Amino acid sequence: MARLTIPRLGIQEHHQLLEIGCGNGTAVSAVAERLATGTILAIDRSAATVARATQRNADHIARGVARIVQVDLADLVVPAGHFHTIFAVNVNLFQADGTETVDFLRRALRRRGRLVLGYGRRDADHLYAQAERTCTRLYSGGLTGAVADWASANCLFVTAERR
Repeated sequence: MARLTIPRLGIQEHHQLLEIGCGNGTAVSAVAERLATGTILAIDRSAATVARATQRNADHIARGVARIVQVDLADLVVPAGHFHTIFAVNVNLFQADGTETVDFLRRALRRRGRLVLGYGRRDADHLYAQAERTCTRLYSGGLTGAVADWASANCLFVTAERR
């Protein structure tokens, strides 16, 4: 999924990015390779996953363009308007009905900041329904331009922007 995700992020070398649910760090590595003065903060709840991602990205961390932290999104504290791009792949950000997650995303993004959510499943009908629910939730939470983009028959991306 990382190879399908990275082109949708619109990365520039000075960008500040947040990856939610970094897994083994594949996307962190691909993003960090494109950064000069920017940084990527990658988070995951799993200590084992963070350890693998940290090991994989040791050079990027040493260079100062990547930071990997074990934390739940609900506990993450970041400056308002900090990120050019926030992204997550195969992470269910909206398990609860509350607005806390969308509120966090909106606050953490800069004006014209981009949110990219990628989902991969074999069931296209499920993907389509998930995209509709996600777009509705993002729009009602104050993010605009939420659109679904099919990357393949079993891979869908939802993108939105903070105005």
